[in-house]
Amino acid sequence: MKRTIHSKYLFHGVELPSTYVPPIIVAYNIRTPENVGSIIRLADNIVCDKVLFVSDSNDIRESKIKKTAASSFKSVNWKFCTQAELDNEIPDDYNLVAIETTSDSENIYQAKLQSKVAFVVGNEVAGVDDTFLDRCSKIVHIPIYGKNTSLNVSHALALALFEWQRQMVL
Repeated sequence: MKRTIHSKYLFHGVELPSTYVPPIIVAYNIRTPENVGSIIRLADNIVCDKVLFVSDSNDIRESKIKKTAASSFKSVNWKFCTQAELDNEIPDDYNLVAIETTSDSENIYQAKLQSKVAFVVGNEVAGVDDTFLDRCSKIVHIPIYGKNTSLNVSHALALALFEWQRQMVL
């Protein structure tokens, strides 16, 4: 018997619900090419709509991005843009959700995430600046109990995306 797939999104051969809305990733001032490549690869894993690297400079070596992103380099819609261009890239009905530890952030495992979401991750050292955080409808953090209280930006994004996917799909 031949099966008809009604959804254009597959996850390991399993049809995603017709209500699945691909997330968007906004990476703010990421400077390490390996992190850029890892984020692109992660976007491919989770079936993201697009990845926007917000920066005033895109002088990151493309060869290192390609090496880390592997086959995802050409299969994901990604680009560098300025902060001024960002507003034209995210649909009005999407919620900006920052992944950052702040005094008013929610534990991601207790937060109710929306289906139409653009996850915002920040610079490897400085994180997401306050001006950008003010634009977000929600700020979530990942609880960490060890001596090192931070995660690599792509690891934090992975946890957030897969928690979002768990809430949307499973």
